Amino acid sequence: MYIKKKTALIVSLICLLVVVGYVNHELTKRSLMQSSSDYQQHEENQLMELSKTIADDTVEISLEDLSTNEEVEIVDSKNDTIKDLRMVTEDNIESVITKEESLNSNNYFIEHRLSRDKLRATLIDRLYEIINNENTNEDIRTKAQNEIIELGQVAELELNIEGLIKAKGFEDALVFLGDNSARVVVSVDELTEQDVVKIYEIIKSEANIETTNIKIMKKL
Repeated sequence: MYIKKKTALIVSLICLLVVVGYVNHELTKRSLMQSSSDYQQHEENQLMELSKTIADDTVEISLEDLSTNEEVEIVDSKNDTIKDLRMVTEDNIESVITKEESLNSNNYFIEHRLSRDKLRATLIDRLYEIINNENTNEDIRTKAQNEIIELGQVAELELNIEGLIKAKGFEDALVFLGDNSARVVVSVDELTEQDVVKIYEIIKSEANIETTNIKIMKKL
């Protein structure tokens, strides 16, 4: 009788432990899910805030200079507006990523990589409008299509060069390739002559740009 009671007690304790363990597991899982959800929401809010900040700094430029105003509708190949649009975009990108206030930003590389890509995306949208416009002649349409392809190749090359620069020991790098020119910003405490030579060699090798057309800066 005593043995049966002891066995029943042990079984009851085991069942209780299982129940407590299950409840604890569920509560822990819910807590982790809530924490994960809160963290994810926090990250999303941070990203939205960052995007909004960049949009405030760059969209005003892009909308002003790359407007879809009907007055600049492309129908005449004598007006090399494709080239003009790209020049405006390149000037805007260089202005945004090299101004001193930008270089002081704590999130410089995230913000201005996004800024560079955002301005390029605005240009590509404009080029697609030109391509899809029934009034655009074939010569201009072909130029716009080729420009989109070239912009994609440039973006890929910039990404590759950034990776090569970081592989040389730099914490981070932002590269902007313009018309036969390059602008490079690196994260380093002190930009030495040896550092500059390393970057020159990468740019010359990958993009075939002369050193006189390469400007290298360090994030402040």
